[in-house]
Amino acid sequence: MAKSRPPKKSTRLPFRANFLSSHLGQHSNLLPLLGLLVALLIFFNEVMFGGMTFLPPDALNSKSIQSFLNDAFKQGVYPLWNPYIFCGMPSFASLQSAPFVDLLGNVTNALIRAVKTIVPLPDFTRLLLNYFLFGVFTYILLLRKTRNRIVALFAAFAMVFQPAVIGFAAFGHNTKLTTAAMIPIIFLLLDQFLEKRKIHYFALLALAVGVQLLRAHTQMAYYTFMMIGLYLLFWAVYSKRQKMAGDHILKSVAFAGVALVIGVAMSSWLYLSVLEYAQYSIRGGGTGLDYGYATSWSFSAKEIITFLVPSFVGFGGQTYWGDMPFTDFPLYMGIVTLFFAGTALVIKRDKYVIFFSLMGFLALLVSFGKHVPIFYEALFNFLPFFNKFRVPSMILILLQFSVVVLAGLGLNYLLELKDAAARDKIRKYTYIFLGVCGLIMLAVLLAKSSYMGWASKRLPAAGQQAAYEGAAADAVKMFFIVFAAGAAVIFYLKKTLNANTLLIAVVALLVIDLWLVDFKIIHPQPKTDQSAYFAETPAVSFLKKQEEPFRIFQAADDKPPNWYQYHEIQNIQGYHAAKIKDYQKFLERSGLEARNRFGLPAFLGKYFDVVMNDGRPSLQKVPEERISHERMRADNAIMDMLNVKYLLSLYPIPDAKYRLVQQGRPSVYENTTVLPRAYFVDEVKVLADNDAFFDYLMSGDFDPHKQAVLTEEPEVQIVPSSQNKVEVTSFGIHEIALKAEVDQPALLVVSEMYYPAGWLALVDGEETKIYRADGILRAIFLQPGQHNIQFVFSPTTFKLGLGITAFILVSLLGLLFYGLRNEKKETQLATN
Repeated sequence: MAKSRPPKKSTRLPFRANFLSSHLGQHSNLLPLLGLLVALLIFFNEVMFGGMTFLPPDALNSKSIQSFLNDAFKQGVYPLWNPYIFCGMPSFASLQSAPFVDLLGNVTNALIRAVKTIVPLPDFTRLLLNYFLFGVFTYILLLRKTRNRIVALFAAFAMVFQPAVIGFAAFGHNTKLTTAAMIPIIFLLLDQFLEKRKIHYFALLALAVGVQLLRAHTQMAYYTFMMIGLYLLFWAVYSKRQKMAGDHILKSVAFAGVALVIGVAMSSWLYLSVLEYAQYSIRGGGTGLDYGYATSWSFSAKEIITFLVPSFVGFGGQTYWGDMPFTDFPLYMGIVTLFFAGTALVIKRDKYVIFFSLMGFLALLVSFGKHVPIFYEALFNFLPFFNKFRVPSMILILLQFSVVVLAGLGLNYLLELKDAAARDKIRKYTYIFLGVCGLIMLAVLLAKSSYMGWASKRLPAAGQQAAYEGAAADAVKMFFIVFAAGAAVIFYLKKTLNANTLLIAVVALLVIDLWLVDFKIIHPQPKTDQSAYFAETPAVSFLKKQEEPFRIFQAADDKPPNWYQYHEIQNIQGYHAAKIKDYQKFLERSGLEARNRFGLPAFLGKYFDVVMNDGRPSLQKVPEERISHERMRADNAIMDMLNVKYLLSLYPIPDAKYRLVQQGRPSVYENTTVLPRAYFVDEVKVLADNDAFFDYLMSGDFDPHKQAVLTEEPEVQIVPSSQNKVEVTSFGIHEIALKAEVDQPALLVVSEMYYPAGWLALVDGEETKIYRADGILRAIFLQPGQHNIQFVFSPTTFKLGLGITAFILVSLLGLLFYGLRNEKKETQLATN
């Protein structure tokens, strides 16, 4: 009789709960990840299969530039400059649009295009794949730390279905999603490199950092670097306490630093241009953002309760009564997630539990912004680049990530419990947690009058009632969900439930918990709404028939200013979070965007008073003798010098200078004294700086038809001549061509944004100096004769950055291949 052989030891990754292990086979991670993908498809089924889409304002704003980009690509131009808002601004360097820079996005887009040849896919597929990627990276991190696939899947679900993460796509913050998706894998690669110092981990870490930076949400990437810096410091201190050799610690941290530097350098394609632009933008220069502006979205201590009761301060929109200017949804992480995060702290305070607890606490502290000024001001004043960012609450992504990791660790530690004392400790923790949640529920249900009083500081009576009803409903839901989770844990501790059943229950409760909130955030709409949103109006139809170039001014209009760039109509207004600071100052000093308390724009405010008739506001014409003629002359000068040929207004413009040419909503008025895009002046005035010019402009004494104001002494004296002529022969994205006939030495003013970082002026092929004119425009001097003039936008930083990125990318891929080959050889030698 043959001897029985001992069972062959499995080399596959152990699945401690042994759940479905017989069905996982060699690709044992496939089923959990497939489950994640199916869950995403179910959640987003309306936009993936139902012909719906998300149309939040930010998403529509981003879509408004698409026509411009498509037109540029048809011309064979990679667009770096946007002429359609603010008299022109960099589109690439300002991160308004950076096509093809997202290297990982290029890969996913290529896959989508390949699949589209067989199966039609909606545009949302790209974002869904990024949600999946976020979940996959979280799964890999927790799988490495727990060796349990269902625990890792729990963490992946907890990360991607957090309301704040779901809100990225629902509200058009796509680059936040794509950038944040890299956080888990960057942490894992950093940790693996510090522990093992392998070449392939070095290359992968540098690649991951570079890829994240090229995903183009600078603030989210900056917070990732804050996490990296904190972990390097923590790891060094922790390793020293564990008696690791000092030189080993120093070398590991130093090499990790080198990998980070290389990763940053890899992003040069984008960030050399961004850094160059920063000194000209409202976020750049030596001081960064204004402190008040930077801290306007500071989280507040009272909103911590929304971590337990999501609607406690309203559910965003019309029911929100917290301290931020506004919000669309609560920063809820899930009561099930919080419960198991606390479990990790109770059971096992190891290296990772301590670090993620510390990082979560510090992230929460930073998010308080102006509410904890001693701490935030220190970072604002001394941490490099920190003062370039606004919305302190955005750093809560690190708290959310920390809580998810802690929850995964806590659930895994619970499954590993053997000691009776530890089980008793968890039992007590569970009862205490349930008790606290029960007390919070009762407090919300029984303290309606107090709640309404708190909310009354910001909300009307109807809003208060809606906010309270939402908070009460969420408090009850919170308690019953956490009670079910707690009961499952108690039964598991009593061995009434096995590990498999516990995991199934926990994952199910997690999904219910988060989806109850998530489905209140997403509002899919029919895709036809997008075309309807950008539908051509009579005003647009009229404007498209006119000769170019010219600009418009929305004196009073219900369309967002960036809306007109969809129709490739140039506007002196616009929206961008980091516009050119000289133009921002011009807008502020000129009052072009100012409105009174009734919403009447300042431009029309000089013609009309708002009076109340039967309790309703109406317009009353201001008598001519009361009209500010200084303000009128200043406004007229602005319209003329900025080549504003047409004004759009929902209200009449009672000024003969502006002639009604298209009736409608809005009506179109023609500026009868508009200056062309390029023009000559009779005299030059020199003022010390832009502030002096803005004072002069608003005095009403400035006449752009006759003079130009420079900030430095001219190189030649000009001589007025009616014989000087100029015409624009072509107008492109990166090049403006003009032909001039000059009778006497002259100053040519070009009504285009002054931006020295990339714009060159060529006169008959020879470069000439561009002067700042009238605060925000360009000017060049011309000698008598016939001249061909070109203004060309060709920033060297873009080309240099592209070359650096390409070189480092290829080098890192080569290093990765070399490292993996060496690792394979070492493994083979070890097994032979």
